[in-house]
Amino acid sequence: VYGCMDMDACNYNADATMDDGSCLENDCAGDCGGSAELDECGVCDGPGANVECWDGSIVCDAADCDAEPGVTTLSFGAVSDGSLEVYLSNDTPVAGFQFNISGITITGASGGSAEAAGFMISSSATTVIGFSLSGATIPSGEGVLVNVSFTGSGEACLSDAVLSDSSGNALDTELGGCVTIEDV
Repeated sequence: VYGCMDMDACNYNADATMDDGSCLENDCAGDCGGSAELDECGVCDGPGANVECWDGSIVCDAADCDAEPGVTTLSFGAVSDGSLEVYLSNDTPVAGFQFNISGITITGASGGSAEAAGFMISSSATTVIGFSLSGATIPSGEGVLVNVSFTGSGEACLSDAVLSDSSGNALDTELGGCVTIEDV
């Protein structure tokens, strides 16, 4: 009797005495000799990767997408007599920055992660800018971007901030709230 003699085959013939090469396996759907296969996502007879991520890549599941770059934030840190910290929170390296502070008169700017990265820091009475002539960047993270010295009192507010990545692209930037500087 001809038939499938492989006991693991889905069409095993216990009465067969001669193997005829007809042995079949179950496909992933459990059909004997079926054609369903696992796609690259591990789904039986599935559509394959079909989820588009924010960056245009196609993946199996939204959880497989890389995290979307977040928002860069500038805010005020500690304020003391004639000095205030401008705090940076960023998940993309920063290659340059410019921002205004209203309500006070800026007399200088230095230190922080900008100085640590070798940035040239310059200021006017209302504006602080920083950049690198060597292409250096401020790495992703959180901390004091720059310490600003000032005169005056009242409400100090950040405005007109422009931060850029190493390709010169503007980074989405949120600004923190204003601070009240007491007369000393």
